[in-house]
Amino acid sequence: GRRSEDANAAMEKQFDLIDCAINELVVSTGMPTQQVLNLFLKSRGRINNGTNHWNIYGQYFKAHRLRELQRAGKDANIIITSTIQGECYRSFQDAYPEDWQDILDTFDETRIASGPPLTVAQQSQEFTRLTKKVTSM
Repeated sequence: GRRSEDANAAMEKQFDLIDCAINELVVSTGMPTQQVLNLFLKSRGRINNGTNHWNIYGQYFKAHRLRELQRAGKDANIIITSTIQGECYRSFQDAYPEDWQDILDTFDETRIASGPPLTVAQQSQEFTRLTKKVTSM
């Protein structure tokens, strides 16, 4: 339903405090406002971009199998199961706690861009996805 005037006034007051805190972080860190906001939301688990990073990691794992097995302390000749790949995925996340999603997103974008030509429909979907990503930065 519609918010009351009291609720709107309370929210506006708190939004002003949040705005001041973000502006202070922008000044003290030298980072752009959107980057500060994104890092805040990401650090609190509040960004849900619909990306399935496990699936992207599967492709990343195929491309970097030996390195990922080594990172997880696994033998290079081990039979790959979903459990083994899951352990590698957790080791990857532990190795890059702040950046693992960005690494996988960049890997996926590079993989798609260097792959076979896309259909018009696929190009349209990819354009829409990248447009959303750029406008959220």
